[in-house]
Amino acid sequence: MNFFGHAAVASWSTQEPAALLGAMLPDFATMSGGRLGDAEEPVLASGIALHHATDAAFHELPVVLALMRELDERLARGGCGRGARRAVSHIGVELLLDGVLVDEEAYRASYTAGIAHEPDGIRWRSTGDDERFALLLARLRAHGVPDDLRRPQAIALRLHRVLAPRPLLAPAPSDRPVIERALVEHKPRVEVAAETVLRGLRAQLSAIR
Repeated sequence: MNFFGHAAVASWSTQEPAALLGAMLPDFATMSGGRLGDAEEPVLASGIALHHATDAAFHELPVVLALMRELDERLARGGCGRGARRAVSHIGVELLLDGVLVDEEAYRASYTAGIAHEPDGIRWRSTGDDERFALLLARLRAHGVPDDLRRPQAIALRLHRVLAPRPLLAPAPSDRPVIERALVEHKPRVEVAAETVLRGLRAQLSAIR
C-alpha cells in the first residue's frame, strides 16, 4: 500500500486522527527524506504498527504479486531499464490502487483527518528530519486529497520525482514515456482487482488481531 491506501485501511478499525496519521507516517518519512524513529504518542504509534502489519499482509497477497509482475512485464516489453522497472512495478501498482481508493468519500475524510492531526513526540533519526517532515505535512494539507492519483500520467510524474535522486532506480529519459504508457495500460487491471485486494487485506489483518 501507499500513503492514501494506508489511511483507507486504517479507517476500517479506527477514526482516531493520530492513528490515521500514524498509518501513513512511514510513507511520509520516506517522501520527506527522513528516517523515522519512535513515536511517544501511543495512538500515533499504534497507527505506525498498523502500517507495518498492512504492508506485510499486502505484499503476501497473490493478486498483488500478480499485478506487480504484470506491470514489470509491460515495462520490460517497452525496454524500461531494470532498476527503474523494479521500482515502478512495485510503487506504481500501489499508487494506481490509491487512485482507485481516492473515489471513496469515507477514505477521503479519513485521509484529511489524518493529515490535519498535529503529531506529538515523533523521534527522528537525523538532524533536520523533523523540519523536512513539517514542510511535507504543510504541502499535503495545502494540496488536500490527492485526486491526481486518478491519472496515470500524474503517477508517472510522482514516480520520476521519487526515483530521480536514486542512481540505481532513476528512470532514464527514454524510460519515462514507457513508464507512462505502461501505467495507462495497467490502470484498468488494477481497477478490476482492487476489491479482491481489499478483501484479502481485511482477511489477513483480521487473522492477526
